[in-house]
Amino acid sequence: MTSDAPPQTPTATATATTAAPPAPAPKLDLEAAVKKYVDESAAAWAGKDAPKLTALYAADGAMVMHGPRGTHEAKPADAEKQLAGYFAAFPDAKVTYTRVVAQGSMAVAEWVFTGTHKADFMGQKATNKKTGYKGVSVVVFSNDGKVKRDTAYFDAGTMMGQLGLGPKGQPVRPVEATPTVPAVMMISKASDAPASDAAFRAWLSANEKGDAKAVLALAADDVVISSQYMPADTKSKKALEKELAEAMKAFVDQKNTIAGCVAVADLVACEYTWQATWKGPAMGMKPTGKTGSVHSLEVGQFKDGKLVRAVGYANGAEFAASFGLMDDKAKPGAEAKKPEAAKPEAAQPDATKPEAKKP
Repeated sequence: MTSDAPPQTPTATATATTAAPPAPAPKLDLEAAVKKYVDESAAAWAGKDAPKLTALYAADGAMVMHGPRGTHEAKPADAEKQLAGYFAAFPDAKVTYTRVVAQGSMAVAEWVFTGTHKADFMGQKATNKKTGYKGVSVVVFSNDGKVKRDTAYFDAGTMMGQLGLGPKGQPVRPVEATPTVPAVMMISKASDAPASDAAFRAWLSANEKGDAKAVLALAADDVVISSQYMPADTKSKKALEKELAEAMKAFVDQKNTIAGCVAVADLVACEYTWQATWKGPAMGMKPTGKTGSVHSLEVGQFKDGKLVRAVGYANGAEFAASFGLMDDKAKPGAEAKKPEAAKPEAAQPDATKPEAKKP
């Protein structure tokens, strides 16, 4: 008997395959990333080499500054033109790093900018004067060691005042000399924050609540508050107490919003935004009644649970614009609008909240 069924075509047997697991993401070598950033960015400034500097950043990285017109972000490629302006105006410009505190993927790098004003800068003719001021960069690294975000804090009014371009009679910090000692590197390999982190957060909280007693309880007798947007340091708890008495009456409804902190041993650096309403006399000026905010970076050092030294960084021009001391069209270096009964030196681009408010 024959079958009428059509012949069957042999079917190939599929072989199961397993996709290869994805390669593990690279792990950030924080110490190596910090060292490369410090060494190569300092060399780029000294060599006036903008491409060398921007090569440290991821293509979609951000270079950030806070000023009178708000927060400005630039991509590395777009920042090269601005850097070229600095290099032309200050042919002997240097950025010298002094101290770096790093943890996780974040580093807080303090530095000193020095240079001589030899060409037009920000619409101002060359003064041939020297400037030297302290600043800080908050750097966030990606896993490959490239910089994802770099936020710079410094007081533009200090620079302009040193160059003789600020308001007449403006008190200003002395010109900083170029540091000659290597930068101090403090890099934490632990994920847990030391006691200094909690102590500094308590300090900010006490200031926010207007609790002068609590603030003073956290300060050493010989505490030094070195706010770089003010013309001089506050030295001793007694001097701090005097400033607190005025500041806490002048600025009410305070709020400190912390963006992040890095802590290693007895040192802690916190980036935050300070907000308040100006209701009472301060810095020789009558209140504007306005509610404003300022972006800040503070580095605090503790000993036996007490704050012994704090260095504060902010742009006073941001304060002036935010609290109604600056015309809408004002730019960094422009003279601020004078408030009623202001002292001659009060209406300056780097006028900011009392240094007691920002440890």
